[in-house]
Amino acid sequence: MILNRNYFIAPPQREALITLTAIAYIEEHGLLKPEQLEDAKQSLHALFLRASGEETMLRKLIEMLKTSRHIHHSFASISGILTGATKSVAVVNDKVNRLRAQIERMPLSAEAHADFVGAFLSFSQEFLLKAAGFTDALAQYLAAREQEARAQTLYRIASDARERLRQRLAGNLGQASAKAEARIKNEIVSSFDYGDAGSSLETARHHARTMEQDVVDQLRAIQQMCSLAMNPALRDQFAKIDPQSDIFARFSEALPRHSSLDEIKEAVLELFKLYQHSHGMFQLDYQKLNRALETMMDNTDAYFLAKEEDRDVTAKREKLRKIEGLIPFLEQSARLAAGEEMDAYPTFSRQLSAAISERRAPWNHIADDLLRAKVQAEAEFSTRL
Repeated sequence: MILNRNYFIAPPQREALITLTAIAYIEEHGLLKPEQLEDAKQSLHALFLRASGEETMLRKLIEMLKTSRHIHHSFASISGILTGATKSVAVVNDKVNRLRAQIERMPLSAEAHADFVGAFLSFSQEFLLKAAGFTDALAQYLAAREQEARAQTLYRIASDARERLRQRLAGNLGQASAKAEARIKNEIVSSFDYGDAGSSLETARHHARTMEQDVVDQLRAIQQMCSLAMNPALRDQFAKIDPQSDIFARFSEALPRHSSLDEIKEAVLELFKLYQHSHGMFQLDYQKLNRALETMMDNTDAYFLAKEEDRDVTAKREKLRKIEGLIPFLEQSARLAAGEEMDAYPTFSRQLSAAISERRAPWNHIADDLLRAKVQAEAEFSTRL
């Protein structure tokens, strides 16, 4: 049954959402053993205790270890972002193909096909096209930003050359004859055309902004589609939706009329979750890529030297850092869950995202991963019939 639009999320349900977020994060990064995680799934308090115990153990194990050299953390993550986005599309594509093959083998009536199945398959195909378009746009955006970084480096070299020329002409060279001064200027200008470098930088910047806008447009289109695949009661304030396009509502209405759809119910709900999960991941990948690119733009020479280098990381130290961030997050989120305010679901969701994204929070270094876990948890929470 679709929830009423005035649905409020009570403290126990808040805790459930936060616990799902923490569990998704812990499972993704292997922070607890399966047997440790089993009872931790029951409450935030159990999660806190398990994480605290693991932290103590790890701290002893790595006490005498030195941190391995960290080579350009932001740079090394860039290729991983693109790979992750591509893999996400491949996972969705595989599941859609499996469901399509299952549907083809089912004795579905024409009415069931008209009420839901046909629209769902079309919706899924359109989502895959938009998701593939996003990954292509993201790759083109990265290439454009790398070109901008190269152009920026050349322009900085040109600007330095111009400044050196100015200083020299103001000093000893400034006492040279007009003929000698002209010769010196011509030699430097001919060896490095900084005017052309400035023009190239502007062109590269404009192209990068155009590519970025394409990424934003692709994300917005995917977001609009995802809003159609979630429980209407949990949607934020979107424009009025055509009932024929509201794929989640069509599914919930078709289920009681066509018993044959029960066979694919779980697979459809799983895809609804994947669509929302994919959009959330794409959004976070775009934000993470931008942060890494800003670092790249400030360190362009180092970036191009280190682009192909591998990062040497101590696994246990990295695991400890994740748990060190998770524990204070659990403490803070427990207080958030215990609040007595009657918040609508979208309001509480934004509050939780804001808490995760707090700039100076002790879990700031795992904020990206926590946001990814929250996206996964919300996909689970918001597609329950």
